[in-house]
Amino acid sequence: MRHMLRTRLFYKIFFVVLLSVALGVGIMALIVGYLGYRNFNTYLTESRLEELSWLNVKLGEYYKTHGSFEGIKNASLDFHSSLPIPPSHGGERMGPPPGPFGTGRPEKDSKSDEKEFIKKAFLDDNGNLRPEMFIRLEHFLVLMNKDKNIITGNKKDHEQFVFRPILSDGVLVGYLGMRRPPNIEHPLALGFLKQQGSHMIVSGMLIIILTGTLSWFFTKRVLAPVNSLMSATKKISVRNFDFSLDRESNDELGDLAENFQNMSDELRKYEMNQNRWISDISHELRTPLSVILGSIEAMQDGVRKADDSTLGILHAEVRRLIRLVNDLHEITMAESGNMKFSFSIERADRIIRSVADMYVMRAEEYGFKIEQVTSGCKVMLRADVSRLRQVFINLIENSLKHAKSPGVILIGCVEKDGRAVITFEDTGPGVPPEHLPMLFDRLFRSDMSRNRKTGGSGLGLAICRYITEQHGGTISACTGSMGGLKIEIILPMESIDE
Repeated sequence: MRHMLRTRLFYKIFFVVLLSVALGVGIMALIVGYLGYRNFNTYLTESRLEELSWLNVKLGEYYKTHGSFEGIKNASLDFHSSLPIPPSHGGERMGPPPGPFGTGRPEKDSKSDEKEFIKKAFLDDNGNLRPEMFIRLEHFLVLMNKDKNIITGNKKDHEQFVFRPILSDGVLVGYLGMRRPPNIEHPLALGFLKQQGSHMIVSGMLIIILTGTLSWFFTKRVLAPVNSLMSATKKISVRNFDFSLDRESNDELGDLAENFQNMSDELRKYEMNQNRWISDISHELRTPLSVILGSIEAMQDGVRKADDSTLGILHAEVRRLIRLVNDLHEITMAESGNMKFSFSIERADRIIRSVADMYVMRAEEYGFKIEQVTSGCKVMLRADVSRLRQVFINLIENSLKHAKSPGVILIGCVEKDGRAVITFEDTGPGVPPEHLPMLFDRLFRSDMSRNRKTGGSGLGLAICRYITEQHGGTISACTGSMGGLKIEIILPMESIDE
């Protein structure tokens, strides 16, 4: 049930993008609408003040004549007798002036009549300013001196006023301010705002539709690698690594697909190695166990006697099993990181010489001569001596078992680029070149060594590689100058013994 109610990631991302755009458009519409209304209101007020520019000129002349605006401040007014009354039909009186100066409107609704009406209200027959009009219209007009002190008008809510400077001979002497109307009532202004609002709604809807369409295709494209990844994970869950993921985008999802493909390849290799590991171990255990079982059954059937020869065969196979089990234990400890090391500062040539000297007589029994070229290699190593000796012993044993006798085992040590280069080389026949890269893989043995009765478990070189890497070094194989196998170990140098 929970699976059926699950919302796909595609729809989550799509609706988040679409909702974000819709909210953004809505908030923008509210802000732009509010600011547009407010700014348009301010624009209308500024237009009205522009129409009253002549009043600013008259105020500048008044200031020049009187030296201040105190006469306006102290003027008294008989409102009913001082207002000019324009003639009207039937001799009736017209109401208060239009616009911000009152609630009434002239009979002829034209700007020229309104301007003329206002001029007659502020100017007498000689064209001089009527100071008392500023007291009459103090709720709509504010007069300030150059220090912005109120001469006449409302002493509060100055943020609701729009101001223009008053100049006298080019010098700032005061400010004339007009209150913004609380509401826009002019039909043309209201029509303009309504038209702009409609345009904004249509634009917002177009933006949402366009963004929704683009986000649909964009989200689908962005999440395309996710579908491939889901299919790949289902295959991996059933241990099926037969798939290939293409990098469809150059972003984090593309990196994820590439890393997932690399992980799958590594898992495939691990699976193959594990299968080969089990197969090879089974093969290695089956041979000695078959020999032991066959010998025991032969003795039980009376075909073979329990003499020294038969017991010797059993003893050799048991020892072979023990060596195999020990090597398996070593490689398991190595791969699990539980192999213990105890490091100290030692000289490389002394470690090599101690191992080589120990094998001189054993090498002669196999028909080999051990030659050392280490006298000039007084390189100091930070090493676990017992583990490093284990590596050198493995390499000598490998040469004794697989090289053709009579022959030579050449052991060298030189200092190169601040590192110790230790080499073990025999006279062949060596290892086929195509097998060299796999020589240090666990349980790998070339056909030549696998067919030899003296062939080892195939774990010795894998253990050598792990020990070398734990010393901060590298180990590699190549064909030597004498035609045999050459193993090269490069270890970091600690210091030089003078």
